Amino acid sequence: MKESTALRLLGVGDVMIARHDASLFDAVAPQLQAADVVFGNCEWPYSEEPGDTHPVEAHLNDGVDDIDLFVPGAPASVQLLGQAGFNVMSFANNHCMHSGYRVFLRTLELLRESGIAPVGAGINSMEALTPVVIERAGTRIAFIACTSALLPGTEAGRRTPGVAPLRRHSYFENPAWEMLGLDPRVRTLVNRDDLAALCASIRAAREQADIVIVSCHWGVLEHRTAIGDYQREAAHAFIDSGADLILGHGPLTTKGIEVYRGKTIFYSLGKFLMKGPVPTGEIPVGLSVPFGEESRKGIVAQIDIEAGRIVGTAFQPCYSDAEARPQLLGAHEDRFVEIVEDIRRISREAGLDPALSVRGDRVEIQT
Repeated sequence: MKESTALRLLGVGDVMIARHDASLFDAVAPQLQAADVVFGNCEWPYSEEPGDTHPVEAHLNDGVDDIDLFVPGAPASVQLLGQAGFNVMSFANNHCMHSGYRVFLRTLELLRESGIAPVGAGINSMEALTPVVIERAGTRIAFIACTSALLPGTEAGRRTPGVAPLRRHSYFENPAWEMLGLDPRVRTLVNRDDLAALCASIRAAREQADIVIVSCHWGVLEHRTAIGDYQREAAHAFIDSGADLILGHGPLTTKGIEVYRGKTIFYSLGKFLMKGPVPTGEIPVGLSVPFGEESRKGIVAQIDIEAGRIVGTAFQPCYSDAEARPQLLGAHEDRFVEIVEDIRRISREAGLDPALSVRGDRVEIQT
């Protein structure tokens, strides 16, 4: 009998475990472990030592008493990620360099020791941009990761540890030049050098893998439906360069879904697990962002692969309880319906409007 080449890949958004809790994955581990490949964004550094707080973060610590917001997480939490079923994780995000180079590099080691391939970060820019290839049942799946949200100095250099950046530039645009006194629109452009480097990495991955997946930590925080100009530009350029799927994350909530040239772009999968240094909702970020209930809602990308290509793209809503423990939702649950309708609405308001169909406990995306 010929061995099946059918695979299921799961992609989740941000995973932060700043406070260890062995029960965090109890409700979802069976589903994660049943998948052939599981991807997520590792949004916290881990180490046995405290490390050196980044200067920007040190100033944020001034706003709270009796706690350091940026202490590395416990190595046991990384082991928990591996046990839960994660195979590959991006470490390209704004939290990765909280505790300096030593903890940054130790986190990469801990991920590898736990059976998780880190991507988007490394000892230099070459390693940060190098695709990670996972092989299952004869299918080679390449992952590339980058971030638009990063602390100063976090980008990898020729001889400097860090992440693969996708920086953006902002400018003001007058909405109507013939009229005076109107508020300008804030528009964004993607950094050309960063875009070129990532597109080159995608083309290289295309030569060695059947499927290429790009992870992007990016997005607009304060406006629920907004997607940055630079995001659309970069996502389309990635697909034009050979990417088959974009898994976005970064904002505290989900964002819209786009189908471009038959490829799916998840602009934000939302937070999958956010066990921060203090309870969610108490972080003094100084922004009008949706903490609490809204930030607990997310989606899990479900990608069906057959004979070396993606044959189906879908998602399943998920929800984290007050202790940050995620669970996948069934179609019979009110929150399932609420999240699906929210995805329809925010996609439509962003001008995307994908064709979605509920099939059992998952939502299929017509490509």
